[in-house]
Order: sequence, then C-alpha cells, then structure tokens
Amino acid sequence: MFPISHILPRARALFADHLAVWDGEKRFTFEELGRRVDALVGALKAKGVKRGDRVGILDVNSHRYAEAYYACAQAGMILLPLNSRLAPPELKYVLNDSSAKALIVTEPFFSAVEGQQVEVLIKDYEGFLAGGQPDSTVEKVELDDIAQIYYTSGTTGEPKGVCLTHRNMIASAFDSIIALELGHNDIWLHAAPMFHLVDAWSIWSMPLLGATQVMVHFTPENMMEVVQKTKPTGVGVPPTLINMMANHPKIKDYDLSSLRFIMYGGSPTPLGVLQTAVKALPTTYIHGFGITETSGITTLADPGDFYVEGTPEQLALTNNAGRPLPHIRLDIFDDADNPLQRGLVGEVVVSGARVMREYWQKPKHTADALKNGWYHTGDMGYVDSAGRLFIVDRKKDMIICGGENVYSVEVENAISQHPAVLEVAAIGVPDAQWGEAVKAIVVLKEGTAASADELIGFCRGRIAGYKIPKSVDFSKEQLPKTGPGKIAKRRLRDPFWAGRERKV
Repeated sequence: MFPISHILPRARALFADHLAVWDGEKRFTFEELGRRVDALVGALKAKGVKRGDRVGILDVNSHRYAEAYYACAQAGMILLPLNSRLAPPELKYVLNDSSAKALIVTEPFFSAVEGQQVEVLIKDYEGFLAGGQPDSTVEKVELDDIAQIYYTSGTTGEPKGVCLTHRNMIASAFDSIIALELGHNDIWLHAAPMFHLVDAWSIWSMPLLGATQVMVHFTPENMMEVVQKTKPTGVGVPPTLINMMANHPKIKDYDLSSLRFIMYGGSPTPLGVLQTAVKALPTTYIHGFGITETSGITTLADPGDFYVEGTPEQLALTNNAGRPLPHIRLDIFDDADNPLQRGLVGEVVVSGARVMREYWQKPKHTADALKNGWYHTGDMGYVDSAGRLFIVDRKKDMIICGGENVYSVEVENAISQHPAVLEVAAIGVPDAQWGEAVKAIVVLKEGTAASADELIGFCRGRIAGYKIPKSVDFSKEQLPKTGPGKIAKRRLRDPFWAGRERKV
C-alpha cells in the first residue's frame, strides 16, 4: 500500500500515451495530464500554498477536478471539494471551518464566492496554470496524513468535515478494482457530482489501471449524448438520476449499449424506479452501500441477486446492498453496542482501513462516531444468513406509529410501483393518537393523474395496514435533494414539526 500521491506519476510512467481524461472537446493523455498537474502544483506553491493547506474547488464535473485531486495529493495539500448547491452562507461556513487557503472557482459560481475571505482565489484557471513554474516533486507523506476533506450534506445537523487519508483512498481504489472487476479497457463516466464521494474512488482506480475517465455535467439528455459519444463502460449514480434518465422521452434515441453496468445507491431505491429503468436502459445494475466516512463504496451486491420481476423472495433480494469489500469489516450493533445475530435489525457499524481519521476539528463528534474502533453509520439494517447487508432505513427516517416501527423505504417501495408516480418520500408527521402518522409526498409523472385515495388504496395488500400512509400530499416540483442526490427528507419533515420540542 502506498500514498495516492504516487498514483498519477506511476500512470504517467507506465501509460504515458493512453487517454486519461475526456472532458467535452478536451482530451488529455496521462503525460499531458501530468504536465497540467505539475503546472497547478507550481502555481499553487508560487502563491504560498504549502503542504497541509486546504485547497477548495467549486466547479461542475470537469478535468479541473481531476487535476486538483492529483495536484493536492502530489504536493501534500488537502483537497476540499465543495458542494455546488450550497448557499453563500453555507459556503462561508465550510471555507471558514476548514481555513481554506486557496479556492478554485469557475464562472457558474462566481457570485457564490463574492465576499468570501480566501487568500488565493483562482477564477482564471488556465491563466493561473500558465503563471507558475511547473513542479513535479512528489511530496513525502504518510499513509495516515489527510488527503481530502468532504463536508457532509448536513441532513443530520451542522456540516462536518470528513477527513479521509491516503490510506483510506488507496484502499478504496483497490477495493473498487477488485469488486467491480475493472480493467485497462474500462472507461468510467463521472455523472454524479464530483464534489461528492459517490465515485471519487475512480479518480485513483482508473490511473492505476491506465484507464480513462469521462466528465459530464449531468442533465439526462447531456449524459445520454456523452455516453453515445464516449462509450463508457461504467457509471455510478444515485437513484434519483437513474429515475430522471429512465423517464426521459428521448432515451430510446441514444445508443447507451456501451454501459456494461450501472452502480447505484446513496438512498433507498424503490422497486418501481428499477422496473422502469431496466425497461428503458437494459444493462447490469449493481446496488452498493457507501458512506463518506468509510471513503465510498462499502458493500456491493451480486448482480445475480437483482430482480425486478419474480417471487416475493426474489424481489426482496433486490434490496440487498451486498457484502463488504476487502478492506471493510462490517457488523450490526444494538443500542448498547452489542453485536446482533444475523437477521436482527440494528445499527450498521464499520471498521478497517477505509474508516475516516476524524471530523475536522470536532473531537467530540469524532468520539461519538468512532466508538471502540467502529464507525457508527446511523443506518439501520441487518445481515442475512448469506452475509448480505440489507439497509432498512436511516435511524432518523424511521417512523414510530403507535409503537410500531415503520421504515420509510417500505412505504416508498410500495407507492413507487404505481404507474403514475415519479418520486415519493414517506415521512412521519405529528399525530395526536399515534404519536406519528405516515405521510407520503408524491410527484406524479407528466401527463398522468392519481388521487390520494387511489395511492392509499394501492398500498393495501402490499404493506401492513399500520404502514399505509394516512395522508398523501402532491408536489408539482421535484422533491428537494441533498448534494449527493438523496431526497432531503428533513426539509420535508421540518414544516410539520415546527414549534415542537420533539421531532419524533
């Protein structure tokens, strides 16, 4: 195992003329990419940015992102990928909390950084590269030095900076190569936002193999055009993006056959979404479970366990998130941190080389999350007799109705199978009799219609009576999302709980 700072120099030596990055009309071989990275390192150093300093980047998916990853690793700096959906006050918090020394920002986001106090603000990226002396020095770093800081989306409160080390990321890269059976001829498509850890492992995996990365700024049609043109073999996206593509009216106009697999995860995926996706875009679908604090993909499902039609037992297997990757140790604990027997629901906990070092400058939060060497994910799940992980809900998304636990994903899975439903979120709202009642918030597909009574009736026979929504609200807009593309249930819940001391 070696620091990720050596990955690009190694690829440059072994695969110099191979295509490394394809971003729109720009293509760079590993040698060309290496020269650009050297230029960025030299330019940053010329401005006084040194080892250990935080370097932010606020950009769409682009070659600049890859260059920033490699340059910071090479120079011993710490990359700070910034969520492009943050409002200016939120961005200010992250920049101040991390004490960012430099910030790379591109034109779509200039207004977001007005008034932000950053010593080195880089708006003219190409001009900045040209202004320094290229520096190919590979800084000596240790495996447990921080390489990147990813700020959590804040769905559980104040954003926290997740500190991932060189050890975390090289282990993640090797795990992904093994689990996804990646090779030199694979082409990875960055469709999910590159500020998120959905596929940051590929930044390191692909150059280890001398393989190509393609960047795309996601819209359904833009992604389909890029897939047809660049012929990627794999992509990782949250279910919301799969849903947007699968329901796009022009999907059959494009040749998407190069995709040998689509990896999905990040939030529960209703069966109805997968049924639509398989018809619209037939390929291998691989369900994964990953967390920022465990440096990305933590478990991956066997494609042979994927069913969108079949017996109830087969359909249930589709929900499994798979088995732990090689550098992951996973268990299920009860509330007293005792391991549970297989089949019992508890909190998913993880240990091993992939677990973060700490939350940036938050020792109490770190101690709360890392207990006795185990990272406590906040996800509720169980492991079956075959060692497969099933996620049933987030702790905070569980609805307690009359003393019964209702997992929101079960409700969403049932409603999503209605042909008129595009998106659905199940939340708990105050109820005088039951404490909480199940409410579904639904977005209908364009040109369709369904009533609340119809959807409630549709659930009968599919889920237990106490899990059936007591009410259904309809939204004409897409449901709010977090940076990683998860439905922001907290934002949906909060108005119903305003003014109450308890939120459950």
